Amino acid sequence: MTVKELIVQLQRLPNQDALVIIASGNTNEWLVTSGIIERGISPSPTNPDFVVPGNDPGVEII
Repeated sequence: MTVKELIVQLQRLPNQDALVIIASGNTNEWLVTSGIIERGISPSPTNPDFVVPGNDPGVEII
Protein backbone atom coordinates (compact mmCIF):
# COMPACT_ATOMS: atom_id res chain seq x y z
CA MET A 1 0.00 0.00 0.00
CA THR A 2 1.32 3.43 -0.87
CA VAL A 3 1.00 6.45 1.41
CA LYS A 4 -1.53 7.93 -1.01
CA GLU A 5 -3.65 4.76 -0.79
CA LEU A 6 -3.39 4.83 3.01
CA ILE A 7 -4.58 8.43 3.11
CA VAL A 8 -7.56 7.62 0.88
CA GLN A 9 -8.52 4.73 3.17
CA LEU A 10 -8.18 6.89 6.29
CA GLN A 11 -10.34 9.60 4.74
CA ARG A 12 -13.05 6.99 4.01
CA LEU A 13 -13.38 5.94 7.64
CA PRO A 14 -16.90 6.78 8.84
CA ASN A 15 -15.57 7.51 12.32
CA GLN A 16 -12.77 10.05 11.96
CA ASP A 17 -12.06 9.62 15.68
CA ALA A 18 -11.19 5.95 15.14
CA LEU A 19 -7.81 4.62 16.19
CA VAL A 20 -5.91 2.91 13.36
CA ILE A 21 -3.07 0.46 14.07
CA ILE A 22 -0.79 -0.79 11.31
CA ALA A 23 1.78 -3.52 11.98
CA SER A 24 4.59 -4.64 9.70
CA GLY A 25 4.56 -8.23 10.91
CA ASN A 26 7.90 -7.76 12.66
CA THR A 27 8.14 -7.60 16.44
CA ASN A 28 7.58 -4.14 17.90
CA GLU A 29 7.04 -2.35 14.57
CA TRP A 30 3.73 -0.53 14.85
CA LEU A 31 2.20 2.60 13.39
CA VAL A 32 -0.66 3.90 15.50
CA THR A 33 -2.65 6.74 13.98
CA SER A 34 -5.80 8.55 14.96
CA GLY A 35 -6.22 10.67 11.85
CA ILE A 36 -4.60 12.97 9.31
CA ILE A 37 -4.05 16.70 9.04
CA GLU A 38 -3.31 18.49 5.77
CA ARG A 39 -0.11 20.54 6.07
CA GLY A 40 2.10 22.73 3.93
CA ILE A 41 5.54 21.10 3.56
CA SER A 42 8.88 21.43 1.76
CA PRO A 43 11.89 19.10 1.56
CA SER A 44 14.40 19.70 4.36
CA PRO A 45 17.47 21.51 3.04
CA THR A 46 19.69 19.48 5.38
CA ASN A 47 18.16 16.01 4.82
CA PRO A 48 15.97 15.15 1.79
CA ASP A 49 14.40 12.25 3.72
CA PHE A 50 12.57 14.75 5.95
CA VAL A 51 10.22 17.66 5.39
CA VAL A 52 9.81 21.04 7.07
CA PRO A 53 6.91 23.51 6.99
CA GLY A 54 6.43 25.00 3.54
CA ASN A 55 4.02 25.63 0.68
CA ASP A 56 3.79 22.19 -0.98
CA PRO A 57 0.68 20.09 -0.16
CA GLY A 58 1.29 17.33 2.37
CA VAL A 59 -0.49 15.21 4.92
CA GLU A 60 0.54 14.51 8.50
CA ILE A 61 -0.55 11.14 9.85
CA ILE A 62 -1.33 11.61 13.56
